[in-house]
Amino acid sequence: MCVVSTAAVTLAISAVSTASSIGMGIYSAQQQASQAQAQMNMAAQQQQLQQDQSRQSAIQQQEQQRQSNILSMRSKQQSVNLQVQQSNNNILTQYQQQVRGVNNERESLMGRHAADKLNYQRSTERADKKYDLNQEGLNTAYMQEQQKLGEIRQKAAFESQTALAKSIGGKGKILAAGRSGQSVGLLVNDIERQSGFKIAAENASIESAEAASSIAMQGAQNQADSANARAFSDVSWNPAAPYMPLMPDQPNFVDPIGLGIPLQKA
Repeated sequence: MCVVSTAAVTLAISAVSTASSIGMGIYSAQQQASQAQAQMNMAAQQQQLQQDQSRQSAIQQQEQQRQSNILSMRSKQQSVNLQVQQSNNNILTQYQQQVRGVNNERESLMGRHAADKLNYQRSTERADKKYDLNQEGLNTAYMQEQQKLGEIRQKAAFESQTALAKSIGGKGKILAAGRSGQSVGLLVNDIERQSGFKIAAENASIESAEAASSIAMQGAQNQADSANARAFSDVSWNPAAPYMPLMPDQPNFVDPIGLGIPLQKA
């Protein structure tokens, strides 16, 4: 049986104690290192988290700004479209008003032209009727004058024939009475002279009647001419086809192309 000395035991216990102290020191150092690493990891995670949060916040701000810009652009685009629509509506309204104005003016011109044309036609018809009546009156006056002149000529011819017959009868009586000498010649000449006077008077009455008839017919002609002139002076103006105003040009609408605001895609 071996006997261990007290010094050896003491040395062994001291070695064990030393080893244990060393081990505890190493463990403690490891624990501290682990805690330090954990703290470093925690700080890094917190820093990474803060960076992620900052980046996410910046992204959100950028997205909010982009959405705000899109809404603003859309609002401006809608305002531009509304202004374009209002401008085109005003242009269209003005064009339609101009078209209606031209159509109304054309209808008015055509109405006045139709009324003037009808008035001209009716006045022409009235003048033609008056002219026909005047011509009928003139023809009647000519016929009446010719009839009166014919009666005067017929009467004058009868009176002349009567005077001539009396002259022949008177000369026959004188010659039949057996008278002779210068007194017979005087008596015959007297009968011929009286017959000549009678015939000359009848011829003069015919000439006078012809002159009076000519004057009367000329007067009737003058009256007819004057009446015709008055009739045709009442004829209304013959209107020519009116000049029609032109239709307005096609409107130039505001072109929205080029006025739009490009929108970014959401």
